[in-house]
Amino acid sequence: MSGIFRAVVRTLQEDGRDMMGPGVIMWRDHNVDIRNRSRLIVESNQKAVVRIQGQVVGVYDAGAHDLNTPNNPVSNFFSRLGYGGNVPWLTEVIFVSSGRFEARSAGVSQTSELIPLQYQVAYYFQVVDPLKLLQAVQFNGAFYTINELAAYASPILDQSVSQILNNVSIKEVYASMHKVSEAVTAALRQILGEIGINLILSRVVRIEPEDETMRRVIQLNGIGVDTNTALRARLAEIMAQRSDPAATNMFLGVPYYPVNILMGGGGIGQLMQGLGQQGQLRQEQSRREEGKSQGA
Repeated sequence: MSGIFRAVVRTLQEDGRDMMGPGVIMWRDHNVDIRNRSRLIVESNQKAVVRIQGQVVGVYDAGAHDLNTPNNPVSNFFSRLGYGGNVPWLTEVIFVSSGRFEARSAGVSQTSELIPLQYQVAYYFQVVDPLKLLQAVQFNGAFYTINELAAYASPILDQSVSQILNNVSIKEVYASMHKVSEAVTAALRQILGEIGINLILSRVVRIEPEDETMRRVIQLNGIGVDTNTALRARLAEIMAQRSDPAATNMFLGVPYYPVNILMGGGGIGQLMQGLGQQGQLRQEQSRREEGKSQGA
């Protein structure tokens, strides 16, 4: 009897799960049980593309629709006999979200001095032509997510960012941020528009040196600390993380003499002891001279 009843095709499952969860741009439902006059339910923030035997037969907006497919109980029975138990037609329904998404792409570029810089770009988009998107991308399973779209856009973003950063020095990077943003926006608008996606907004989230020490020095320079002091502060930070007692001296820029050397029996310790003895001898000699003068 299950082969007679019509199917209901929708993203909301009987157990309450919605297959179009956060981050899902498209979900493909390919099922041999989708028969003629099956009910297709498209939610308010979705569109649906119906494909039969690899050919798109319709794009449906939000609402309830009856599907016209070659699959019905009688044809299903005879087709299985002629094709060894397999159904020669497969009906696929691809649900496409019309909501707004945010994706992020990250990469590494370099300046004209070959200093590695890491960057991250965030962009907001909305699918406006599901048919174009379906024909342009390739499914890896039943889902197409924002992570796969970000992987698709990353090479283009890397090229647009590198065209600017490769021609500027590390000192000119932040003065050229507007050029990087303009290049990224132009590249994204072109490649996303070609696959039926409207770019709403894009922004460069961060561009910073890959090396942690260089990042710290640039940050300290930004608040008015000179380069030498910034380097000492960074080295002092590293030494403090290692519990090095000389960290404070490194920050202040003064020598550090460990107590065991000053109080020890060799090297600087002997020198300090000798200086102390010489000082005592001078004091005794001055006392004798004062006593002689008073006696005279």
